[in-house]
Amino acid sequence: MADRTPLYAWHREAGARFIEFGGWELPLQYSGIVGEHLAVRSVAGIFDVSHMGKLFVEGPGARPFLDGLSANDVPTLPGRAAYTHLLREDGTILDDVIVTCLSTDRFFLVCNAGPRADVLAWLVRQRPADIAVRDVTCEFLCLALQGPRALELLGRFTAANLEAMKAFTAAVIDFAPPALRTARGPVRPVEIQGWGSSRPQASPMRPVGGAPEPSVSDGTAAFLASRTGYTGEPGFELFPPQGIGRWVWESLLAEGADIGLRPVGLGARDTLRLEKGYLLSGQDFDGRQTPLEVNCAWIVKRGRPFLGREALEAQRAEGAYRRLVGLRMADRGIPRHGCAVLESSDVVGTVTSGTLSPSLRVGIALASVEPRVRAAGTRLAVDVRGVAHPALVVPLPFL
Repeated sequence: MADRTPLYAWHREAGARFIEFGGWELPLQYSGIVGEHLAVRSVAGIFDVSHMGKLFVEGPGARPFLDGLSANDVPTLPGRAAYTHLLREDGTILDDVIVTCLSTDRFFLVCNAGPRADVLAWLVRQRPADIAVRDVTCEFLCLALQGPRALELLGRFTAANLEAMKAFTAAVIDFAPPALRTARGPVRPVEIQGWGSSRPQASPMRPVGGAPEPSVSDGTAAFLASRTGYTGEPGFELFPPQGIGRWVWESLLAEGADIGLRPVGLGARDTLRLEKGYLLSGQDFDGRQTPLEVNCAWIVKRGRPFLGREALEAQRAEGAYRRLVGLRMADRGIPRHGCAVLESSDVVGTVTSGTLSPSLRVGIALASVEPRVRAAGTRLAVDVRGVAHPALVVPLPFL
């Protein structure tokens, strides 16, 4: 039986259509994929993505340990986050993850649902004796509040200076419904270093400076919020503890009704991320590709040792590897995962992700192609159910 998030009953009551994804039963859509997609692009939407893996990596050598497995530099300052790939020795991608520094010896790692067991086992197998790895996936939700008005809406609930939070930063924010926060005044935010600690003296909901501990019973809370997302729009990913997840979700939806906030399912999440050229684990990479092959050479910080570096340098020097490119259809064809990419009658690649873009109203795709046809402006075709539909290689993102 597939796993379910703590909000499963809410989604069912809201009339969501479900899909199994990464071993979880998740909402595909509520009112319709296109409407939900456009709401995120124009106003705001909220996603329950609590299926994402959530791990703590802790210990005196936590940063050098993670840095040695990561293509990108792991952040050193509390409150900084980074997108990276965890690599094997041959340079192939185990998973793409976001790593947030909570303190010099504590890191929070968000991975994909499907590879979560492999990521956990990999970290445990690689770790030195003084490093602890904890899977807290079921202890915290992940709620993605995304869209042009996401910051405005979350700002109604918190005293934190959200404007000062840049992309790929994080903070533990206070959270209270606007009427209650106005009446009682702001709750001081929690220090990020203590967030999620298993040590009894540190609570993920205890503010600094001796103020009363916030709780759902008095209408306040505190949890980690990061300036990250999977839509290309301004927004946050929120990580409330399991016990208050539904309250946070419902509070945001109730307060956001006046601006048109909508719950959004995985269907629109997929079209939103594809318009921005973001990768889908298990589909755009499946364990056999390196960062160089999936348009992510930019994250590979070469001037430092890390597992897989030598393999990537050898691949880079050879240069004869496939690349992930963007394809824009020149007619009404809609590309799908697995479609062959053609040059004349020769197969030169495969579509890894494809859809009809709700924003552009044209078919778009990510495709793994031979290096000789990767240049922007190259005219190709996509075989959709036996018909060759013309397409053009275009720069990413599409939108």
